[in-house]
Amino acid sequence: MLKQPCRENRLFLVTLLFVAMSGSLSFAQSAGEGGEASGLSKVPGEMDGIEEIFAVDSKGDPVPEKGPVIDDGEARKVETEKAKSAEGEFKGVSDLANLAPFKDVAILEKRYLPKTKRFELFGGLGGILNDKFFVGLGATGRLNYSFNERYAIELIGMAIATGEKSVTRDLREKRGVLTTNFVSPQSYYGADFKWTPLYGKMTFLNRKITPFDLYFSGGGGITNTNQGGSEPTVHLGTGQLFALSKSAAVRWDFSWNFYNAKSGVAGAQQNATYNNLFLTVGASFFFPEATYR
Repeated sequence: MLKQPCRENRLFLVTLLFVAMSGSLSFAQSAGEGGEASGLSKVPGEMDGIEEIFAVDSKGDPVPEKGPVIDDGEARKVETEKAKSAEGEFKGVSDLANLAPFKDVAILEKRYLPKTKRFELFGGLGGILNDKFFVGLGATGRLNYSFNERYAIELIGMAIATGEKSVTRDLREKRGVLTTNFVSPQSYYGADFKWTPLYGKMTFLNRKITPFDLYFSGGGGITNTNQGGSEPTVHLGTGQLFALSKSAAVRWDFSWNFYNAKSGVAGAQQNATYNNLFLTVGASFFFPEATYR
C-alpha cells in the first residue's frame, strides 16, 4: 500500500521536470524569433554603438556622443606646431637669450625716408678748415638724383668768400711779405657719384629715434682761385643724413678738394698742389612725394 504513492510521486516529479524543460525551450525559441522580427542587428559591435546613443550617466543626463576617432597624424601635427609656437613666442627682453642665432632675426621697418627715384635739393653753409692764411666761408648748393637707396649722382656748386687771418696781415704789414701770391679758392663746381652703404637709427636720451644714412662720394670739377685760374679738381666727400620726415632731413658734409694752381704774382710763376677741407651743414628736401611706402 505504501509503494503505490511513491511511484505516483516519481511520475509527478518527472512530469513537472518535462513541462519545465519544454517551456524553457519554447521561450528561448520565441525570443530568438522576436529578435529577428524586431530588426535588431546581429553585426558584432553595432549594438554597442546603439547603446552609446541612448546611454545616460549616474544623474540620468544623456552622455555626450563621442566623435569619430581619426588617427591620420593631423591632430598630432597640430599639437606639435602649437608646442613649437609656444616655445618660440617672444614675451619680453629676457626672452632674447632664447632666440636662435640667424633664425629669429627680422627687419622691423623699412627706410623711414625713401630716396629711390627721387631728387634731393640741399642748401647749407660752411667753411674751409685747413687754410692757414685765409678765413673761407661760403654757401653750398647740391642737387642729386637717386637711382635706388644706395646709388645717386649729385651736382655741386660752392661760392666762397675769403678774408685774411691775423698771421697773413702781420706778414704783409710787419715783414713786407707779398701775401697776394697766396692761393685761395673762390668757388667750386662739379659732379659726384654718391654711394650710401650704411643705414641705421640712433636715439638721444631715449626720447626720439632718428633714422640716418652714411654716404661716401667722389667726383671732380673746377676750382676758381683768387689768382684768376680755373683749376681741374678731384673731389672726395662723406657725410650723414638725419631724417626729419619722409621729405626733409638735416645733412652735414665733409669734402676734400685737390688741385694744382699757379700764382699770378710776377716772379712766383710756379705750380703747387693745394687741398681744401670743407665742412658744410644744411637741410635737404626730397621730391616728388614717395608713393611706394
